[in-house]
Amino acid sequence: MTVLLGVDLGSSAVRAVAYDPERGAAAGEAARPTPVEHPWAGASQHDPQALWEAVAACLREVAAGRQVAGLAIASFAEAGLPLDAAGQPLYPIIAWYDRRCEPQVAFWESRYTPGQLHSITGQRVSPSFGVNKWLWIREHHPELAAQAAGWLSAPDYILYRLTGERFTDYSLASRTLLFDQRSLAWSGELVAQAGLSVAQLPCPRPGGTPVGTVTSRAAAETGLPAGTPCVLGGHDHLVASLAAGAFRPGVVIDSSGTAQALEIILPAFVTNARMAEGGYACYAHVLAGQYVLKGGLKAAGGAVEWLARQLSGRPAGEQELPYAELMAEAEAGVGRRAGPLWLPHLIGSGTPQGDRHSRGALAGVTVEQERGDLFRGMLEGLAFWLRHNLAEMAELTGQAIEQVVLLGGTTRLGLLTQLKADVLDLPVVVPDLAQAAGVGAALLAGVGVGLFASPAEAVASLRCARQVVVPNRARVGWYARLYERAYLPLYAALRDVHHEMERLEREGQPQAILGLEV
Repeated sequence: MTVLLGVDLGSSAVRAVAYDPERGAAAGEAARPTPVEHPWAGASQHDPQALWEAVAACLREVAAGRQVAGLAIASFAEAGLPLDAAGQPLYPIIAWYDRRCEPQVAFWESRYTPGQLHSITGQRVSPSFGVNKWLWIREHHPELAAQAAGWLSAPDYILYRLTGERFTDYSLASRTLLFDQRSLAWSGELVAQAGLSVAQLPCPRPGGTPVGTVTSRAAAETGLPAGTPCVLGGHDHLVASLAAGAFRPGVVIDSSGTAQALEIILPAFVTNARMAEGGYACYAHVLAGQYVLKGGLKAAGGAVEWLARQLSGRPAGEQELPYAELMAEAEAGVGRRAGPLWLPHLIGSGTPQGDRHSRGALAGVTVEQERGDLFRGMLEGLAFWLRHNLAEMAELTGQAIEQVVLLGGTTRLGLLTQLKADVLDLPVVVPDLAQAAGVGAALLAGVGVGLFASPAEAVASLRCARQVVVPNRARVGWYARLYERAYLPLYAALRDVHHEMERLEREGQPQAILGLEV
């Protein structure tokens, strides 16, 4: 059997999917936990060798007994690492959600307004971007920075281990905060500001571009045949949206796992002050000639998991959480209890406020409420966050929202899916794509090796069922009122309180927590 392989580097798991283009379905899958270390409070990082070994183990398992036509990688963005002249890692891969790089944001804010930076990169600065990891390493480990001959994002490093080549796709390059969206090349100005050179960065190309083949050394470690073609994938949310068929305007992808990303396809780069202030990103898609307007929330499924763990009392190491039980308890108040309601800003507001200092909040609590009410309030808050962002994105782009497609792990929460339909007053589509990012990467591999003539042909090869969830008409009006009267005023009412709490916490933090003493 000839298959295409898609590797998905996720926040919680590394997966490899074998896609059978004849059947239009996955023919096999392997997964390993994403290795992560927490050296101090607020810090998270991945050991490069451990990450490579997790990928290699998945590839060995999924490729066994199959002919592999090609592979590509979808991945979380923003995480990266420096390499020395011999191509060896100099420091762990700082995770995209790591909090240590908050001080590095001031470096960019002192040099550029949000509008100026957005006009080049299509991004608003945040601690998560790859360049801020580099700046942190340069400040706290100057001896290592002095040895750095290159910087690679996490999937670029895995690609380098496979092929010996240093490439990145446009979408991942965009999440370094060093990529010029108009020229589709590294910004010499921003690269110089960061104390790097363009020669230290990988060569950027569109997703679907073949960039090398598996070396004999990598073949021995992964079980893949030497010479297997490797193709550029891209940012996991965008690769997953490709598999869901979102490569035309009017279709919104709500990709929600640990974090949540909303994506609308655009034919050209767009930048303005409102996008910059709100934290919306406009950057190159994995498909050549297309851009994406992206909104996001850093704690979506992660917030639900956190709350489920707190409500159930399950220890941090325990994987199984009683979601079905919590949803059943939450159902009692759906569409009739006005509270409690969460402002789901557990790791900043995300869009449309663009406020990284905002915090999660629970409003409208009474002694009569039970844990199901607390859980329901979180799901309602996430549905309201979605509605607010879709309204903003429609206004920013002038596009009518024709369809909302839900992807990611939170689609397993049936109550959340129904609440999104009720709150949006729109049907939502849930494709049966459990591993959308891995399948999307495999489709890009198929384009790169010439198995498909175009991305549209690649997507057309996929056969999967689609569930359409329609709004419950009896609840639409209720949620419209709760959204307008309770959710929308909540951020503004708490903004100053949350900012003051942030200042107080920073004043009280010991130096080690800020990463000044490791």
